[in-house]
Amino acid sequence: MLLFTVIGASGLFSIFLFPRFKSSSRAVWAIWLSAIFLRLLLLPTAPSDDVSRYLWEGQLVRAGVSPYEQTANAESVSQYRDVHWEGMNHKDRLTAYPPLSELAFAAIGGAWYQPLSYKVVFVLSDLLTLGGVLLLLKRRGIGVEYSGFYALCPVVLISYAGEAHFDALMLAPLVWALWAYESGRRMLAVALASVATGVKWIALPLIPFFAGKRLVVGGCVAVATLLLPALYFYDTLDSLISGLFTFGGASSFNGLLYDCLLRGVGLPRVVCSGIVVCLFGGVILWRWFWRDRASLDSHLRWILGALIVLSPTVHFWYLSWILPFVCLRPSLPWITFTLTSGVYFFVWTNASWGLLPWQQFVFWGPFVLACAYEAWSTKGRVLWPVVRRGFACEARDDGQEEPLTTRAAQAQPQRIPSTVSVVIPTLNAEQQLPAALASVVEQSVAVDEVIIVDAGSTDATVVIANSASLPIRVLSSERGRGLQIAAGLEAAQGDWVVVLHADAQLSTSAVECLLRAVAGNSDMIGGAMGQRFEDGNPELLPIEVLNDLRAVFSRTAFGDQVQFFHRETALHYQLMPKQPLMEDVESSWRTRECGAFVFLNQPCLVSHQKWNPKKWLTRFRLVMRIVSRYRFARMHGHRAAEALSYELYDEYYSIRK
Repeated sequence: MLLFTVIGASGLFSIFLFPRFKSSSRAVWAIWLSAIFLRLLLLPTAPSDDVSRYLWEGQLVRAGVSPYEQTANAESVSQYRDVHWEGMNHKDRLTAYPPLSELAFAAIGGAWYQPLSYKVVFVLSDLLTLGGVLLLLKRRGIGVEYSGFYALCPVVLISYAGEAHFDALMLAPLVWALWAYESGRRMLAVALASVATGVKWIALPLIPFFAGKRLVVGGCVAVATLLLPALYFYDTLDSLISGLFTFGGASSFNGLLYDCLLRGVGLPRVVCSGIVVCLFGGVILWRWFWRDRASLDSHLRWILGALIVLSPTVHFWYLSWILPFVCLRPSLPWITFTLTSGVYFFVWTNASWGLLPWQQFVFWGPFVLACAYEAWSTKGRVLWPVVRRGFACEARDDGQEEPLTTRAAQAQPQRIPSTVSVVIPTLNAEQQLPAALASVVEQSVAVDEVIIVDAGSTDATVVIANSASLPIRVLSSERGRGLQIAAGLEAAQGDWVVVLHADAQLSTSAVECLLRAVAGNSDMIGGAMGQRFEDGNPELLPIEVLNDLRAVFSRTAFGDQVQFFHRETALHYQLMPKQPLMEDVESSWRTRECGAFVFLNQPCLVSHQKWNPKKWLTRFRLVMRIVSRYRFARMHGHRAAEALSYELYDEYYSIRK
């Protein structure tokens, strides 16, 4: 378990320490090479005993014998027993694998009747999943480094390259179904989701979400896709149904809620099964009625997550089902789970196969605590985020967008924004402002306006602003960044507002990435892009990593990380406080308490003048002390926090001087 956790933590930190290449293609190559290398290292390791069942049942199919007709220990198939039959588990149970899986097992084993053949195929499918994740991240304007949550995760590495579980064959078509859906190919998406279901039954409740409003046509595509391989076993399908009920209801292992009900409360199995089925049905209905208010990947995360939490049996590799979609919206509970699930391997060292109570607590406890933190920090909005206000569009099957009526717009999220404003608060910024404005000029997608909110500069700041080759408006405001940004938000006319500090520079694709993220995250109302210090000082690397970790897992961004907001939603819910200091932290907290906060991991350059590379720890302690005091004051209400911000403003800038 310790080695598993160390590998997981190393992979996690490598995501945030990932080198910043000049081109995204180099970053993608680095991810591919790392992923392939790690998988090659694990190929020689011993596979799970599940592979013995894949091999043996595939042999039956090639011999024209249905694996659904009898159990593996039946005398009628004794002539097929071999070394792989000896290594099988649960020989006394009917198989529950779908027909498409059995045909795949037969094809792989027919090519080479060895466990390594399955490993190779599963790893190739695993890499196909990674390719889909990379395309989805690029499509959404999110840093490709997030693919490391899947590519470098020990759960995934051991599940497929190590133990060779066939779930990899389900994940690849499911991820590519999401890509097809977002590309406007709805029926292709349904077909791919149906292929995923044909490999593993758990994908079945996802099919209606890919079909959307075209349920009838989508249903026909799904039935045809699932029926074709089933025809091969048509005369023994009734035994398959019996096997499914036996597998799902006769036993359990390591289920979170199921074990609590069965062993903690002492309820009969049939009652426990009924409760978890009803709860899962409730999750499906909730996401279905919410389907137009959130992106499809959000529904996939909730449904697959509910399957893991409510399932009577939970093995560590089940966690891999959700990880490709966690890459699109990193989540503290699920990333924590990837580190603690290594306790599962105690099943091989315990006196009897299974987990002791303390081991189950380590397996599930941090995940449950992280879920509780998410619910507390978002005030429950993680369950029902607000819908972006204003104009909305609905995706057509051809991938285009069409305006909705006013009534429909109130029930639908906005898909693609039309305009972007950049707000820059300034105070005696004549040295830094030219570089900031130049970075706006160089955007791959032009912004619609730039608003300079000056707090009484006595140098040439305003002159520089007025002479820039940009559609600029210069406003005056009281001193204090929060007051300036709030004034800029109120004056802005763009659908989205990017807040750029005068000593920061946008990456050339920053606005384009924002627009991509908005199109792919219909519940997003704000977030941050990311930050790297100019000149690449290695002494300041810990600050960059800590800032990224905080933004991803606590949804708290500093102003240096270039925040952005949906303007109308920000004004309606007063996301930007009118206070001189801590406006960045406060606005982040208000955003996460209102709706979806997204960290794009698209770093912008920031001056390191405030951070002396040799004395960064001193400034770090100052910042943490101020944030902690503000957090404590906020527990007593917004007014107390706002009042403290004026005191902290004086303290912060007196120390800087």
